[in-house]
Amino acid sequence: MVMTAARPKVAEAGAQDPKSTPSEAWIARLQARFPTERTVDEALTRKLRNRADPPYRPSTLAEVAGQLRAFFAVHAPGAEVHAVAPLGGGASKEQYRFTLHEQGSAPTDYVLRREPPESVVETHRLREFEVMNAVRGTIPVPPARWVDADGAWFGRPSLISGFVSGVTKPAGSEGNVSGLGTGFSPEWQARLAPQFVDMLAAIHRFDWRDAALDAFDVPPEGSAEGVLRTINWWDRVWEEDSIEAIPIIRFAAQWLRANAPPIERVTLVHHDFRPGNFLFEPDSGAITAVLDWELAHLGDYHEDLAWSLQEGYGYTDAQGRFMVCGLIEREAFFRRYEQASGFPVDRARIDYYMIMNTWKSAIIVLATGIRCAAGGKSHQDILLSWLAGFGHVCLHNLTRLLREARHGT
Repeated sequence: MVMTAARPKVAEAGAQDPKSTPSEAWIARLQARFPTERTVDEALTRKLRNRADPPYRPSTLAEVAGQLRAFFAVHAPGAEVHAVAPLGGGASKEQYRFTLHEQGSAPTDYVLRREPPESVVETHRLREFEVMNAVRGTIPVPPARWVDADGAWFGRPSLISGFVSGVTKPAGSEGNVSGLGTGFSPEWQARLAPQFVDMLAAIHRFDWRDAALDAFDVPPEGSAEGVLRTINWWDRVWEEDSIEAIPIIRFAAQWLRANAPPIERVTLVHHDFRPGNFLFEPDSGAITAVLDWELAHLGDYHEDLAWSLQEGYGYTDAQGRFMVCGLIEREAFFRRYEQASGFPVDRARIDYYMIMNTWKSAIIVLATGIRCAAGGKSHQDILLSWLAGFGHVCLHNLTRLLREARHGT
């Protein structure tokens, strides 16, 4: 199936909810009110223009195989596609594993990563493709070989990368879906924590200036402009996806704008560096790949540090210490990071980005996640409904963090 450019959906006169059938005028007002990166705007606008389309329908494996064969008939003539199968994991994108036998090469396993009609995070496949290729060789990532940025071949925007072996958690360990609350024994903490912190430092040390990242807008150093652009991104998501009014979300947006710090050092930000988004060998414990680069952008490295510090990804141990991502105590995390990166950790910036990231997490699960599930637009409707419960934990933490910021604690 090849999808042509979708026609804009226009709300009927007297319609009560412009979010369900957005008009071009309504979309234009959002774009003017919340200016953000070019390709972020493209992804969000495409979502709105397709919103009135039919609900999600799972593709048969025969349909997916047919799309792959049509694609490779042009992009790798003579290649043979075999063993197409669904691949589990991930809350945001459909994934299929398949084997490709190119002429003169041994059969190789690949992963097709395709957008559903709407995703819990709406992102741009070209951004993901560019950043994965940029960091390859510096950080272990699956090789990204092809991208269908507009969905001309696979019906919806898609990316094809190499398959990397590994697991996301040790056998028999505790943890919920999407990396929440993953438990690591002391043995696994000792094996994984140093690699985890060092790879985060390597992402931030990466010299993005010489990389091919044309789909990214570069924030100016010494200015809060890039921070405000990120706030606009998520404030717009709340405006177009929220189901009900939640005053603390609006208050947090105002606080974030009023207190936005300048970016003193622009680095690559992964934006979702946590358990569930890296693979490791179950025997050696070596990390084999960092996954899910779809939210990556250029910004302040403190934003990444604070994302990993979220309570949902870690736990408090018997001694009352918070274990970052279930792997390493908070202060040890900071010390290891400073040693590995050479960058100082500014605690005031950590506090700011903790508020920002908790706010973003609440928007993801209480706005976009609920709307995707209610509209039948995702392959993960049960998971997204389950994650909605985590949103109220985010609201509780957001309220606490804002109170602490107000009182200087």
